[in-house]
This record gives sequence, C-alpha cells and structure tokens, in this order.
Amino acid sequence: MHTFTLAELLLGFGAFTREMTIPRSQFAGTADTLGTADLLKDTELNVFVDNYFNDDYWVYITDGGPLGGGDGDIRNIADFTQVGGIVDPDITFSGIPKIGATYQIWKVHVQDVIDALNDAIMSIYPKLYRKVIFETIGQDDLKNNAAAAQAEVEITDDTLFFVGQTVTVTDDNDSEELIIESIAPATNKLTMTTNLTNAYTTAASAKVVAGSGKYFNLGAAIGDTRVTGVFVKYDDESTRCRVTDFEIIQSLAGDRQIYFPHHTVAVDDDVWIIESKGKLEAVLASTPAGTVTLEDRRDKLLYAEAAYHYYSRQASDISSGDFERLSALANKYRAMVYSDYRHLWMPKPIEVADIGD
Repeated sequence: MHTFTLAELLLGFGAFTREMTIPRSQFAGTADTLGTADLLKDTELNVFVDNYFNDDYWVYITDGGPLGGGDGDIRNIADFTQVGGIVDPDITFSGIPKIGATYQIWKVHVQDVIDALNDAIMSIYPKLYRKVIFETIGQDDLKNNAAAAQAEVEITDDTLFFVGQTVTVTDDNDSEELIIESIAPATNKLTMTTNLTNAYTTAASAKVVAGSGKYFNLGAAIGDTRVTGVFVKYDDESTRCRVTDFEIIQSLAGDRQIYFPHHTVAVDDDVWIIESKGKLEAVLASTPAGTVTLEDRRDKLLYAEAAYHYYSRQASDISSGDFERLSALANKYRAMVYSDYRHLWMPKPIEVADIGD
C-alpha cells in the first residue's frame, strides 16, 4: 500500500500526461524568499523571462511554509518578474507564502485536474479501491473507566451497537448482562436500562460485547464499503473459515448490519474478520496534504482514468478540430485503463521450466 498526498498525486499525474503540462522542472518549486499576500518569490524561477507565465498559467500553493499561509490557493498568474522569480497572482493569496512554501505551476487550471482525479476515484471503483479489514464484530473497548451504580458507559465506536441490543459489559474481573436504552453518537456513550452492578476499568481490558444474535451493526470502520468476505479466525496464526451464510441489510433505524439468516452468532467466542472494498478518499484543493491510499502499482491506473475524464471534459467545450484531438486522447487513456487493469490482475510467472529440445 502507498499513501499519496494530493500534491504528490498532481505531480505524478503531470508526469504521466506530458501533453497537458509544462515540463516537470517548471511546475514544482519551493519559495526561497519571504513573499507577501500579493507575491510568491522563488529565485529558481529567474531562468524564465519577464511575463513568461502571464495569464496562461496557474499557481497552486501546496504548503505556505512554516507559519505561512495560502495553503490550497489556486491563482491565475497575472504577472511574472524574472529578477527575484516573482509570481504575482490575479487575486491575492489568502495568506503569505513564506520561505519554504511549496507550490506548483500549471498551464491548465489545477481545479480541473483535481476534479478529474475525483471523477476517476468514483468511476474506477471497484477496479481501484482501498481494502478494509475489520476484526471482531459487536464489541468495543471502553474509552474510560465506568463506575458502579451508573447506567452509562463510554466506548470508542458507538456505531457498532443499536438500541434494544443485549450486551455484556465485562473486564478481567467482572461481567454483567445489560440492555442498551439509548446511544449518544456525539460522545460514544451507551446508556443501559439499569445501572451497572460492578465497576469496570480500561486497565483490566474493559469492553462491551453484544450477546448472541442474528444482527450486528457493521460500524464506522466498514462504513458504506462493499463487504467481500466474512471469516471466523480460529487461531492467532492463519487458520480461518469463510462464512457464506450472511447478508448485508439496513435496519429500520438506518444502521448498516450484518445478518445471519440461519443461525445466531456469539461474537465473543471467536474472532470475526470482515473484509471489504471501499472507495478511495476524495481530494480537495483546499487540503493539498489530504491523502489517497492505493495498493501498490495502481497509481498509473488512477492517472489513466483521470486523464480520460479530463480530456473528455475539455473536448466538450472546444472547437471542432480540437474536439477530435482531445476525444482521441481521452479514448487512448480509457483504453490504457482496461489494458493496465488486466495486466495488474494477470498471474505473474514465478519460475521458468527448461523443457529441452
């Protein structure tokens, strides 16, 4: 797995689609002089003549520098001065890009590229996804100690439970069965129908465990991901058994639940593992440090799909001659998506046999 920031994704995408970008050495840099809200300064840009970037280029601030500002700002470059490498945006930055501020310069509007990346993230699922593995269902650790003679316990994820569910509050010393009366999502607190008889501590591994049943909330860890497998883990190594008799349903309260139609499950008897496929995280221009996590070697798949969306959108707003050229580029990248996808899933040879003459 590899995690990319939006800033890194943009650079990778620019290198992948040379047709639409200025050379790599030109579109990523670091300010070496204190700027102002009106100016970004990097003397490495002085290799370009006066007015080189005027009007046709955009600057994107990926980090305003230590105690600096302007992160996420996208501005058209109104004027460029060679001496001092001074970039003057058409609209002032939201903060001052200080020494150490990082930026990218593009010959296309950066938001169009970010939109294309997000379009690709949506359309390429589930060819491209983040794998979510969640161990145990229907139980969660106490976040804080719970005193006796109170009905409330605080856990780490209340979405794993539902009102009316029978649960066991337990730790290394005591245990008791209770029923959930209400849930406070803002504070992860469960209120029971009766007070606790015993006190429970996090130091003694206190937790709340759902009783045997057919229904269990999937919780925030799984969210709206596509469940691909449910397993019971029998030891601490690798032995596990796939459970095929389950359904994913939605309760009347709107909770996403795992349902076992033909048997009940005691979640505390075994370790349950749920595997699922989730959509990649969307990225926003305002947060260039926002991340997307990809499986190895799948960044090119995302870039190709994003290029398809980018050129398709550009072709719809252009003259007839350019429409054909841009449409052809879009189709080229779409074909690359399917070609690369097949290649990624093809079995890889691990040995070659010499069968002789």
